[in-house]
Amino acid sequence: MTKRSYIRLFSYTVAFALVLASWAIINMNRADNYKAQLELSYQQSLNELSENLDSIQTNLTKSVYSNSNKMLMQISKDLYSECASAKDSLSRLPTKQMNLSSTYKFITQASDYATYIANKIANKESVSEEEHQNLNKLLNYATELNESVGDMAAIANSGAEIDADDLKAKSVNISSLSNGFSGTAKIFKDYPTLLYDGPFADAVLNRKSKLLESAEKVSREQAREIAAKVINCNISELSYSGEDNGDIACYTFTFSQKTVAITKYGGYPAYVLYGGKITSSSIDESNAVNLAQSFLNNIGYKNMTNTYYAINNNICTVNFAYKIGNITYYSDLIKVGVSMDNGKIVSLEAQGYLKNHTENRKAFDCKLTKDEAQKKLSENLKVLDCKKCVIPKENGKEANCYEFRCKSNETKEEVLIYINADDGSEEDIMLLLYSDGGTLTK
Repeated sequence: MTKRSYIRLFSYTVAFALVLASWAIINMNRADNYKAQLELSYQQSLNELSENLDSIQTNLTKSVYSNSNKMLMQISKDLYSECASAKDSLSRLPTKQMNLSSTYKFITQASDYATYIANKIANKESVSEEEHQNLNKLLNYATELNESVGDMAAIANSGAEIDADDLKAKSVNISSLSNGFSGTAKIFKDYPTLLYDGPFADAVLNRKSKLLESAEKVSREQAREIAAKVINCNISELSYSGEDNGDIACYTFTFSQKTVAITKYGGYPAYVLYGGKITSSSIDESNAVNLAQSFLNNIGYKNMTNTYYAINNNICTVNFAYKIGNITYYSDLIKVGVSMDNGKIVSLEAQGYLKNHTENRKAFDCKLTKDEAQKKLSENLKVLDCKKCVIPKENGKEANCYEFRCKSNETKEEVLIYINADDGSEEDIMLLLYSDGGTLTK
């Protein structure tokens, strides 16, 4: 080898070493930045949840002391609003769902019970002593939960760190956070059964799935194969997280920042959770809806029709309902979240479908014709469209209805009116809200 060759070889070696060193420094900086961002997001969400729970506790305290229906109505509205904010904060925390299930159920039932109380007052019904006692029970649990989450927030604000394994996996499943929420589950060990007429009452939540009752059990490895298909990754990349033995028993798996659950019976995808943030938007809502539709078809949920969508935090969440023939079954609900950045699927929630779907539904019987049902509408409304549908009722049952999409003659506001196809009663009214963020119902 010539002297020139030695010099050249030495130069290449030094250059290569410098490149490696630079690459290592860059990636270390990226990792540090990523870690800092995750910690900041974690702290912010936890602090927001703590503030929400403090307000929930305050409003429940007021409800216990109130002796005025007018005041109790206002408190119930405030409580509902705070519970909605708490669920939003909770959804952004990077912990496994099994650790959050008790907390989420409590917040959901507190919200639902607030609505129940408000509706009773609106219907000029008195609030019973038992219902006041239920509010007091909710207050006791809210107090303990608020204290527990407040302690977790304090730990986070004092500098809780993400360990190396979590950082490597790009997960923020911080041990203190996971352990903290696992601890909150003990708070609800003796959580009472709330007897009331509402969609999240225990009698409804504990109802067995019609679809899964007769389904065959799948093995963990079979579930793993399904999970890999759902989140589009190699089977070897999936980590088994454990079992979710809630109302719908599932195997859970994780990959990168995603958690996916597959039902033990039937092997149906139950939910997908994404722990990251989406900071930009580059696709339109029509594309997002089409991607969500294709996703459901690919994972085995057929005959689903999109009903409306909403865009929040650069995620388009599309609501789908089962449709066969000309009948839409709103009970069989599936929600799909699509990243507006790259069109990837970031969330799935199929509980409504898994709880209610059955291939052996009774025929759509209706004593009233469309014209007879339409006569039940206000004269201030102009009918734009009508279709047959099945809607869920608060007691867990269903009602065959005509869905009339109408426009107000005065305000031009659009509404959905659901008229019972059997007795002509007004089952529900939804306000349609159109915006750049999608079509919402209220």
